[in-house]
Amino acid sequence: MSYLNIIEWEIIPDTTPQVKRNCPKCGDKKHYINSEKFRVNANGSLIDIWLIYQCEKCSSTWNMTIHERIKPNAISKIQYEKFQSNDRDLALHYGLDINIHKKNKVEAIWESVRYNIITREMSQTNEREDEQQYIIRCKYPLQLRADKLLSEKLQVSRSKIRTLYENGAIYTQENKNILKLKAYDGMQIYINNNYIVLNE
Repeated sequence: MSYLNIIEWEIIPDTTPQVKRNCPKCGDKKHYINSEKFRVNANGSLIDIWLIYQCEKCSSTWNMTIHERIKPNAISKIQYEKFQSNDRDLALHYGLDINIHKKNKVEAIWESVRYNIITREMSQTNEREDEQQYIIRCKYPLQLRADKLLSEKLQVSRSKIRTLYENGAIYTQENKNILKLKAYDGMQIYINNNYIVLNE
């Protein structure tokens, strides 16, 4: 009985995408950076919550709306306290939320996101001994190209990844063109070990 060595890559963002919007002080569109700080405002019996961004050039601030005119019981006490204490994980969560970006009509610059990758190895029975399987874990849609991820983790050029794909040595569970895919949670990539020569 043979075993397939499965490698799991969990992509964990360390920052959120910068957002592009007009800066009144600079006079044109600039990138704004997540300050990881919230602004909470009680307006009578209603609450407004924003995530504060800063222009990367002049440090002017802009408030990205998270909740607008909601009742206090619309969110849990624990979450409300996290907003007030500028909880970093919560700031990352909302800064990575595509729906929040759309709601605020801003362009997210996903290429600006810094991330870490945790590698885990698992094994399962397998009839094929010439294949390596990679599983992607990614909680957020980081818009990271799959070929860029492979190039980075396997330490080969992207042209090498292209050659492997064109030779049929790399494929996904859906048999789609991996050169055009973005990494997503649950993505499975297979590489034929007879073809791949690392560090070339």
